[in-house]
Amino acid sequence: MTANPPTVSEPATVGRAAAVKQQLEDALAEADFLAPVETADDGASLHIALYSSKCPFADSVEEATKWLHQAGIDATAALDAEFSRVVLTLPSAESVRMLIAALLQPWITARTTAAALADVLADHGLHSTIDVGTTSLSLVLADDELESSVLLARLLGAPDIGTDLPRHRRRGIRRLTERIQWLITGVVGSPVSTEVEHGCVHEADRLTIELTLEQARRLTQRLLLAEVADPSARLQRLLGKTVGADAYVGTPGHEPESDRCTISLRPEQARRLTHRLDPSLDLTAVRGLTAH
Repeated sequence: MTANPPTVSEPATVGRAAAVKQQLEDALAEADFLAPVETADDGASLHIALYSSKCPFADSVEEATKWLHQAGIDATAALDAEFSRVVLTLPSAESVRMLIAALLQPWITARTTAAALADVLADHGLHSTIDVGTTSLSLVLADDELESSVLLARLLGAPDIGTDLPRHRRRGIRRLTERIQWLITGVVGSPVSTEVEHGCVHEADRLTIELTLEQARRLTQRLLLAEVADPSARLQRLLGKTVGADAYVGTPGHEPESDRCTISLRPEQARRLTHRLDPSLDLTAVRGLTAH
């Protein structure tokens, strides 16, 4: 009698690192972490080559092994002789999840926090640059005479913060920087630090505000309460995230003073927005839906 071939139980399959390869690749992308992932020859383990400078350990097998041990991750480190890069081998789905939590999640959280702050600043017409770390971020506002920083102060309830200062002079910019530092400290409830770089003929003045992630979240929440001069800008951004970047928000006849706005969507975008507003709706009933 011929025996039946052995079968692999579902838990064993799910427990393989290769089963969650996509989850690891998605987390790497969210963290903006350069580290190619390959399935090992055994078909179960994953190799991850660490090219990113964001690693919390030096580019050596010894340091990587020490970090893995401290993080409690069941994985091994080796050196890719061709490229002189550390390669981690993850044997199980659990080791992948633990690596994501320890190595990538701090960066994902920081980037999400920075994106939320950048979005709300953009809604108010403030263009910013944000440098991200795992526990803090640096918000940079660049403008002649720190005009963007003055607008930020106005949104935070200090419309006259720089009216008595000679902002065309270094002394005035320095005094304005001090006032903004104290203002934001009050808004977020704990001290922040600021640094100013004085401009020249070819460069604008630059104000850098150092914030912890919690401070950045508090600043974002406060700015969300401020009235937006052009609500259509925020609506356009939110629609872009929901249905695609080519969704358009404008005014009837392109009249700037109009108190109405129009939304232009492709039919597929309209169906996507309808589903987002009411996930329980049967979209087969709205296949003929069009939008302008």
